[in-house]
Amino acid sequence: AFCQFMMEWRRFPVNKAKLWTGLLALFLSGILMGAAGAWIMMERKAADSATPDKKRAPGVIVERLNRELELNEIQKKRITEIVSQTQDEILELRRRMRPEMDRIIQDSRKRMKEELTPQQQKRLDELFERLEERRAKREAGTRGRHRSLDSRE
Repeated sequence: AFCQFMMEWRRFPVNKAKLWTGLLALFLSGILMGAAGAWIMMERKAADSATPDKKRAPGVIVERLNRELELNEIQKKRITEIVSQTQDEILELRRRMRPEMDRIIQDSRKRMKEELTPQQQKRLDELFERLEERRAKREAGTRGRHRSLDSRE
């Protein structure tokens, strides 16, 4: 079947330069799409690792350190404790900073709206609502693990 296809294909006049250009364009678009996909995945992974709602974050970090540094069991245990404590301290800092961050965001939002048409203002409000919903969901996932931090709010 393939041989028959090749014999039929040869009957059609094809500009080899156009054919190779098309194949090269296809190949390069595949590379670009792959690179874009990899970039998006790296961005998401970076955002996920920076997000405090990852219950397994200390374990992931310690496993990475173990692969790089060949930690013994005592080191793994102590470093896990250090990473967990650090994560809790960072969450507490975020909790304390949240009101000031919210004020800055609201001020920025107000100044942006002054530059927009009423239709654009409405769309901006919708965008901020979606972002706030996502943040609330992320933080709701955190609350189960870090209940002691939340009780101080």
